[in-house]
Amino acid sequence: MPDLAHIHHAVEEWSGHDPYAETLTEQQVADYWRDGFLIGVPVLTDAEVDRILADIDEVSDPGHEGREFWYEYNSDATSTGGTVQGIGGWRVRQSLHDLLWHPRITSAFAQIMNAAPRLLFDQLFLKPPGQSGVINWHQDYSYWTYSQPMNHVTCWVALDDADLSNGCVHYVPGSHKWELLQRPTKLMQDVGSIYEQLTPEQQAQFTPVPAEVKRGSVLFHHPLMIHGSHPNTSDRPRRGTTIHAMADGTRAAVDEPTIDGVPAWLMGGAGPFYPMTENPQGPLLEGTYFPLLRKV
Repeated sequence: MPDLAHIHHAVEEWSGHDPYAETLTEQQVADYWRDGFLIGVPVLTDAEVDRILADIDEVSDPGHEGREFWYEYNSDATSTGGTVQGIGGWRVRQSLHDLLWHPRITSAFAQIMNAAPRLLFDQLFLKPPGQSGVINWHQDYSYWTYSQPMNHVTCWVALDDADLSNGCVHYVPGSHKWELLQRPTKLMQDVGSIYEQLTPEQQAQFTPVPAEVKRGSVLFHHPLMIHGSHPNTSDRPRRGTTIHAMADGTRAAVDEPTIDGVPAWLMGGAGPFYPMTENPQGPLLEGTYFPLLRKV
């Protein structure tokens, strides 16, 4: 099968959506910058979700066609029914590829960042029924300091209803205004929490809220937003896919080597924790693996 990274537009256009319409109201944008997140923005129909889930069923099998195109892929679904986690699904299946160019998502990216959005990477995470799937408290940007300066937005797409019982995302309102913290010791285990790094004042303000959301709707959050999720203890799956976007003009912190043309830091790990600078010395993040998602 071909590598879909060479196609920088939706293979099938999203019908029924005005490509020039703004997704968010002024109040929603203001709420995002006040709280650090938005919950429950409707995007996909049931039929559109079903198409994505059909592709996800295929890639949940570790022997699926196109496995070599993932940047990172972990699955024990066929042996123990455990979680499936992957980075780079847009290269592997059309529904995940075309989702990057959904006009309601790309419009919201542009409105929040006030810039043309580019893909940093996409990420698949599936919590099957009755399994763990805990995600430790973290800030996304602590894994992305290779991409600077910081002007990023995350969109998490709910492919099932997500609630308290099946391990929905939790946010700490206002924590995007805190400083960049070190990564937790283990992301997928409740150990080495960043809570220990907080000041007493921040700890007093640490009041997580659940981001319960309906299938086909999305969450948007800031790169410094502290968030995590509890295990799925229900008899229902909690499946979702994530699009991490950055502003056009973002650079690599340093000039890193590539592996078959792919930046090394995308291949199975977040890489070092780079110091923040307003003038990063690496190349522009553009081209095959960092497509422009919308012009402004």
